[in-house]
Amino acid sequence: MNRKEFVKLLTEKVLLLDGSYGANFFKMGKGDIPGELLNLKDPDTVLKLQRDYVKSGADILLSNTFSANKAKLLELKASEDIEAINHEGVRIAKEASAGRALVFADMTSTGSFPTPVGDSGFEEIYEIYREQAQYLFDAGADGFIVETMTDMKELKAAVLAIRSVTEDLPLIAHMTFDETMRSVTGTTVEIFGSLFNDLDVDVVGINCSLDPEGTLKVLERLSKYTSKPLCVEPNAGKPVYDGKRLTYNMTPEKFAVYVEDFIDIGASIIGGCCGTSPEHIALARKQLDKRLLYKNTPGFKRASNMLNYLNGGILEEASCGQVLSSRTKCANVLPFTVIGERINPASRNKFQAEIQECKFDRLYHEAQEQEIEGAKIIDVNLGIEKTLDHEHFRKAINGLDRISSIPISFDIQVNRYLDTALREYAGRGLINSARVTEKSLANKIALLKKYGGMLILLAMGKEISESAEERFKKVMEGIEILEKNGISRNRVFADPLVLSMGAKNDPYITLQTVSLLSREGIKTTMGLSNLSFGLPDRSAINSAFLAQCMYFGQTSAIMNPGENIMMDTVKGSLLLKGEKLEEGEKIQSENPFTDSLLNGDIKKLELLTEEALNEYDSIHVSQNILGKAMEEIGTLYSKGKIFLPNLLLASETSQPIFSKLNKLNANSITFKGKVLLATVEGDVHDIGKKIVGTVLKSGGFEVIDAGKDIPASEIVKRVKEIKPDILGLSAMMTTTVGRVEEVHDLLKAEGMEVLLISGGASMTEELAQNFGCDGYSKDASQALILCKNLMDSLNA
Repeated sequence: MNRKEFVKLLTEKVLLLDGSYGANFFKMGKGDIPGELLNLKDPDTVLKLQRDYVKSGADILLSNTFSANKAKLLELKASEDIEAINHEGVRIAKEASAGRALVFADMTSTGSFPTPVGDSGFEEIYEIYREQAQYLFDAGADGFIVETMTDMKELKAAVLAIRSVTEDLPLIAHMTFDETMRSVTGTTVEIFGSLFNDLDVDVVGINCSLDPEGTLKVLERLSKYTSKPLCVEPNAGKPVYDGKRLTYNMTPEKFAVYVEDFIDIGASIIGGCCGTSPEHIALARKQLDKRLLYKNTPGFKRASNMLNYLNGGILEEASCGQVLSSRTKCANVLPFTVIGERINPASRNKFQAEIQECKFDRLYHEAQEQEIEGAKIIDVNLGIEKTLDHEHFRKAINGLDRISSIPISFDIQVNRYLDTALREYAGRGLINSARVTEKSLANKIALLKKYGGMLILLAMGKEISESAEERFKKVMEGIEILEKNGISRNRVFADPLVLSMGAKNDPYITLQTVSLLSREGIKTTMGLSNLSFGLPDRSAINSAFLAQCMYFGQTSAIMNPGENIMMDTVKGSLLLKGEKLEEGEKIQSENPFTDSLLNGDIKKLELLTEEALNEYDSIHVSQNILGKAMEEIGTLYSKGKIFLPNLLLASETSQPIFSKLNKLNANSITFKGKVLLATVEGDVHDIGKKIVGTVLKSGGFEVIDAGKDIPASEIVKRVKEIKPDILGLSAMMTTTVGRVEEVHDLLKAEGMEVLLISGGASMTEELAQNFGCDGYSKDASQALILCKNLMDSLNA
């Protein structure tokens, strides 16, 4: 079944996806074997479970290949079997389906984030996904689903890799969010929905982490930021472990109640994640079969819209309108978008030389300053591109991601460099710009389809027209070409072209062009500073002209947000229309140390530290000044004011200073406590534990990370050697939570006294109590609070 046939099927009915695999393998007595390895070691168990899902009424059966990528299989010492595991995963599912259900190839995270959040290169992760996708495609999968993803850049790599293998099969892309509607890496539902509405996927959705009620809220938000069909897979409540069996606390009857709610919001595919069983799917089937009036549902409209797009039409705009985004920050383009112009080394020789040497501190500083001044987007121009290579663009874009910059307008002229920058970007950007010529538009259309985002369309072909009418016609000609290629005019900013008055150009032509475009509902922007080039009183001239343009309907400008008169003009012009400039929240601190950490400004932090050492001894500076600043960082993270990229940046920035102070302090360092962290045996997930370690270090704890997949005996051995105050255990998988109790019992048998805490996706507070833990934390911020409280009690 090709993707058009699949989406057509979604116009006819809601499809039912199968449920959990790991929890059911555990119940079937196979919890000691990683699920994907069962394809080779015990295929009959996999076949039985999948047959049960088909009998329950599942329309889509997932292959048992969730973590069967090279990175995960290396951890399981099974990478040499990667082809066989994936081929068998599809074969077994095909046998189980017996033609009664579609078989979708199931894929998930590699366990390592791409830079700058993680250590893996984008191309390295892309290749891991491409390899697995090729095996699954060769095995005959009917489609693909990528699920339980927490990093949008990694999900983007997976989608691009799958589409390099096949453009014909249907593709579903999922992310996982918590109750704050953000992923672990700080991406919001809005950011995910808007970008993947552009990318070459057929269905977008969410799974894991939340029960149906929590999932319902996230799905409702997602429905406003994508017009594509929706898929949803909630958990069956929370896990419960009685020492022998692991179950979830939501009955099939209660789970099925939510089917109607999901349909009413717009779901076209409904399935189950952790804890769901064939019984859950069977009752969901009964609820689906009761639903007779499908054609009046939002899901039908979404699928019809998507089918029209696949047949050469335009994808309708999501109800929220157009947004641009970085990984963590989202900006509505209306009522007005201020695009900061200062990342441009033209006539700034020192800046250009720094860029050529891959020194980007000035660039990052300009990005942060323009955000504070009120820019919603930053225009990034690296200057003379013939002196640069791909690495300049990779490093610049990853660096901006690292400091959590606002969204980017990519002012890059060489298409291969623009491709590199967009490939690395973890957000929905703006391409600046395209002429209305066959070559220019063809290149930009290909990039928009591949990477998503919006486009600035210049009101010119090979030459600039002299009249407003001709410029208007040129823009509309370009929009017609874009729409024939599936790019909606809603994704376009037209640039009517403002030229220098000093060169005797008439600005009234630009005003007329803005007016003509605005009447057609076309958004407009322009490089405002071009108007006054070579003239005195530039700010006054630019501001007066901007006010006139906004009167005629202009919706954006590339300008200097640091000029107060310009920003006041924008705010005043909007106010007169009864509108208000949307202002983002740039987190700043009154503590200069904290502010330097947030901005990743190592030079300023070094200077502040030197000044502090002139007044205080190194121990005081380390513990009471820099340590307190890192505590503030941890508090901001725990309150959801900053996110994982900010946290990692602050930690990375602080380390050289702490190292210097530690050398001065010699053996006088005092930590709040010593924490040993480990992921239990059978579990190769490491990301959450590393985040916890980073947060605890920021809060003043000494942290030793024992690694992942560590047997209970080895953990107890490390406790004897290290003598930590607190032992923190991570159990991400339903099949490994029991290992926490195993460690507790072994510690008790050895007569060892250590505070034991636990966490992870499959852990709950009730489970932690049953296992004898002294505390439970659902995330890194709670872990910091818990450890502080435990140490306070210990020292009381």
